[in-house]
Amino acid sequence: MKKLIILFLFIFIVRLSYSQKLTVLHKGITLTHSATIKKQLYHFDGADSLSAAPIVIKGDNITIDFNGAVIEGSSDYQNPDLFKGTGVIIKSGKNITLKNLVVKGFKVGIMARGINNLKIINADCSYNFRQHLNSNRLWEDLADWQSYHHNEKDEWLRFGAGIYLRDCNNADIHNSTVTNGQCGLMMTNCNDALIYNNNFSFNSGLGIGMYRSSRNRIMNNSIDWNIRGFSDGVYYRGQDSAGILVFEQCNNNAFAYNSVTHSGDGFFLWAGQTSMDTGEGGCNDNLVYGNDFSYAATNAVEITFSRNKIIGNKLHDSWHGIWGGFSYNTVIANNDFAGNLSAIAIEHGKDNIIDQNNFNGDKMGIELWSNPKRVKDIGYLKNRDTRSVNYHIGNNSFKNVKTVFNINHTSQLDIDNNYTIGAINTNKVDSTVKDLRSDKNSELANPVMDSTYMPAIKKLSNGKNAMLTANYPQGKKYIMMNEWGPYNFNYPVLWKEPSKTPGTLILNVIAPAGKWRITRMKGVTHPSAIAGKTSEQITLVKDTTALTDIDVEMEYTGQAVTSPFGKKYGKGQSYTFHYREFDLSLNWETRWFVFNDNNSPIQHPTEFAKLLNTTPVKTTTGKYLNTIFGQGFGKGIAKEKIATVSASTVNAPTGIYRIGISASEIVRLYIDDKLIIDNWEPSKIVYDADYHRDVVMPLNGRHTIRVVQAQYADYGILNFTIQPVYQSN
Repeated sequence: MKKLIILFLFIFIVRLSYSQKLTVLHKGITLTHSATIKKQLYHFDGADSLSAAPIVIKGDNITIDFNGAVIEGSSDYQNPDLFKGTGVIIKSGKNITLKNLVVKGFKVGIMARGINNLKIINADCSYNFRQHLNSNRLWEDLADWQSYHHNEKDEWLRFGAGIYLRDCNNADIHNSTVTNGQCGLMMTNCNDALIYNNNFSFNSGLGIGMYRSSRNRIMNNSIDWNIRGFSDGVYYRGQDSAGILVFEQCNNNAFAYNSVTHSGDGFFLWAGQTSMDTGEGGCNDNLVYGNDFSYAATNAVEITFSRNKIIGNKLHDSWHGIWGGFSYNTVIANNDFAGNLSAIAIEHGKDNIIDQNNFNGDKMGIELWSNPKRVKDIGYLKNRDTRSVNYHIGNNSFKNVKTVFNINHTSQLDIDNNYTIGAINTNKVDSTVKDLRSDKNSELANPVMDSTYMPAIKKLSNGKNAMLTANYPQGKKYIMMNEWGPYNFNYPVLWKEPSKTPGTLILNVIAPAGKWRITRMKGVTHPSAIAGKTSEQITLVKDTTALTDIDVEMEYTGQAVTSPFGKKYGKGQSYTFHYREFDLSLNWETRWFVFNDNNSPIQHPTEFAKLLNTTPVKTTTGKYLNTIFGQGFGKGIAKEKIATVSASTVNAPTGIYRIGISASEIVRLYIDDKLIIDNWEPSKIVYDADYHRDVVMPLNGRHTIRVVQAQYADYGILNFTIQPVYQSN
């Protein structure tokens, strides 16, 4: 007994000693030495400035083990577009290691500047900032487009990031996660890093973004479902989202063994504004090897104005397998193309090799062309030879490709020994093609498939298999977008399927294995079942009133789930989820006006106001403002220097609503003749997102709505939205 007491006393002393060594965080703490953090939830409101953070790290040769501690900014989980501030800033020093950190609810999770030999290990920077999306399943809102063309002044920070690195060389980031945000890992002026075994998936912007960053190795990462601007069967725009973005003078990087599927672009490389202005440089000599870029909304791989190697990748079921505009000295070899609208498309390409690839079931195999009349209005076109010229295309296999070659305004082609079978059109080659050498392109060809182009890249000994498993949902129908980004399969949803029967609602119950039951219905009747198992389908009958206000509430029990905003529910714990559909009966009348330099809205507001009281050049009507606007241009209406005044009435059930307007270029929204949204200063409209404004406000009963819009150029957006504000998980 005495020995047992001594043993317990010893354990108590050891634990007490250990607990006394743990560091408890407080807002404003600066960590300058190695430390282990006490594991708990720390709530620190984000600062208004991204350069300030509740936790700052400085020092040389230090390790901060956060021990699973959670650093939380905003606890208003349902409004991630309002998140602000940075969670952790690594401000100065070298040889710094962060590990076992969870940071969420900020505009930026972790930010580091000028830190050499930085390690971030086993960090989770999920559920940070993401913009509210205005596009829906029926139509696209152009205000959701992004632009990453410049980051000299940290312009990318407007999109937030899980991890943001600038001027950090020799970084090592592995076993870390950034999901359900807008951007995962963002790197500027960062060289010689090793980024591996991470999960940067299910973000609404980018998985990894690189700017002026070279000699990095990006390997064995899961970078799937980084997308916006997509609705299966309706539109597939991508809106400049991508799994991997490589912009502006990024050279000699290796991208290998990554899964980068179901994204806007899988891999998006652009030489940069420097090259556009001068014709010099580019994003050159990058190796893209052994990755899966399938199911991209737009291009599985986009490589432009540069010299690179695209070898041994899987590129299935995308708009383009490879879009290679102005690529030169580029090798495209040993890749697996299948089911693309166009497998390889290159305009103004030069000195390229397309060899030893497999094509199966693509609508178009290889497209090559140029535009001899293209105006040379930028430095790149003025200073570079941009003819479509000098291709070697050989040893490829084309099976059931409808049109194998579509070539025009191209010269000096060597096309030989390509196996073709099942093609409708083998060649669409017109008289503009010069110096074409073609031989042995038929079923009799025997392509040489060898290791000629295989790169000498060493596999990581501890690299994970990042590829999607065979039983994981795959295909564009599983790119399922909601108002915050792509659905991640970690929680139950009711997903609407098209119905051929008017008045019938068909819902798929998609969730981890478990059971569901209907707990409440509004606006629908006669469910085909009131309970069942996941992966089932139910049908319901819609109410036939003018107002569509549907709410099907279900309770799920089964596996552990994580809600869309990161709240965790244990196995067997009930989880409530909904299908909601809301559509007020609106009847818009839009009056169209044409202005000039004497009555323009900004320079001459008084005269512009008088113009709006004159007889319009056209009047259009309809239910949806964006449809009326999109179809309104035509005879007598140009897209430049036009103005519209749109009016409707609404009879809204009592509630809180998010009311939004997307318009180019300037707009004012009035409700009951009160100015609610004022976006009338062109100087404040810099990015696509600036074309949108919204407000949350109560409505009760009948209200009048008036929208005044004007545009000098021809971008052309006018989209009004009104939706109830729901409380979600």
